[in-house]
Amino acid sequence: MKNFMLRCLCALAVWASLGWAQAQTQTTSVLTAYLPAEVVVKEALLSSPLMQAARAKKEAWTARAQGIDSGSAEFTLRSTSQRRRDAVAGTQWHESMVSIERPVRFWGKRGLDANLATQTQAFADIEYADAMHEGARELMRFWFAYVRSLADQKNAVTTLGLADKMQRLTQIQLRQGEISQLDAELANAEFERITAARAVADAQLASSASALTRRYPSMALPTQMPVALRLGASPSLPALSERMDAMRQEFLEKNHELNMMRVNAQRMRLAADRASRDRLPDPTVGVFSGRERAGSETISGVMFSMPFPGSSRWHQASAAVAEAQAASDKVQLAEQQLGAVFEGMWIQFQHKRVAAESLKSAAQRQALAAEKSVKAYTLGEGSLSDVLLIARMGSDNLNAAERMQIEVVELLALMRLDLHQIWDFDE
Repeated sequence: MKNFMLRCLCALAVWASLGWAQAQTQTTSVLTAYLPAEVVVKEALLSSPLMQAARAKKEAWTARAQGIDSGSAEFTLRSTSQRRRDAVAGTQWHESMVSIERPVRFWGKRGLDANLATQTQAFADIEYADAMHEGARELMRFWFAYVRSLADQKNAVTTLGLADKMQRLTQIQLRQGEISQLDAELANAEFERITAARAVADAQLASSASALTRRYPSMALPTQMPVALRLGASPSLPALSERMDAMRQEFLEKNHELNMMRVNAQRMRLAADRASRDRLPDPTVGVFSGRERAGSETISGVMFSMPFPGSSRWHQASAAVAEAQAASDKVQLAEQQLGAVFEGMWIQFQHKRVAAESLKSAAQRQALAAEKSVKAYTLGEGSLSDVLLIARMGSDNLNAAERMQIEVVELLALMRLDLHQIWDFDE
């Protein structure tokens, strides 16, 4: 019976994990409709100055790690030449001596240096991966800023078309004496207002396009908003099926900034241990050979020297221990801060998704009302001011709904990016 219950629990756990993974894959695949192709994004990132600088910095850290592993001790060659003169005998001889010596890492310092070099290399790898990740986040924000500008410009074009239609209609009605001069002026004023809004939208679109293409020249920009983000293009926005605490834990485990701080804290602990070992100086050993009395006598031997440690070594070790403790404390602070940031994004996504659905419904109803009001006005029903007000509300609601949809998708994309489920180009 116990074995049967255990098998049932295991099957349930596997089923739940498979269901979670399937839902996650479906949500991730939906995002491809809103984002540029991964191949294009990777090429743009790798060719950017940010990643070129990151590669150079990684090479510098790698060389530094190799230097730590090999140690800073160097061989020293000494050579002396002298003349010996015997005043009584009236003779003199040429004598010389050659020695070679080198400090030796004692007290377990070699092993500590090897571990420190490993952690330094790990720090270099994570820092490079973090640069790639931050570049992807930056590109994604530029992308959605451009998409928002496309939505604003599309809305401005649509609204301007309606305003132009209303202006021409009122001019015809004015010539026929069906409306007053005041109504015609209202239509002209509305047309001029929307013309100005169109100019502002064009300027913002050009600005966001320039910001993206100047930063990533190889990125090709769409001329129209992605179809998936258009109102009514999809029945509903993508949702999150995972629990917040599980996603937050996964985020904290995969966050490059946090992992860099963790590795750096461990590296500083090793450096503090190394500084503590340095309170005992390394001895210097060597060999020497000399010729005396013009070579009639030769000498050879070994040498050993060791400095007496001063108080500076103790203070340096104490400072390194305090710095390592500070680095560990910063890791805990960063975990709290980054966890709160991700939790805030998750909460914003859930609420903004509900808001987006409500705005979408409101925009669709308002668009229908605006269309009916224009038809009614052409048949002589209603006032022009009511038509203009309804049209303006419809335009504002449509733009607000599309912008909210973009914000929701951007939040979801950023979370998936931080979880390394999309655009995972870490090398």
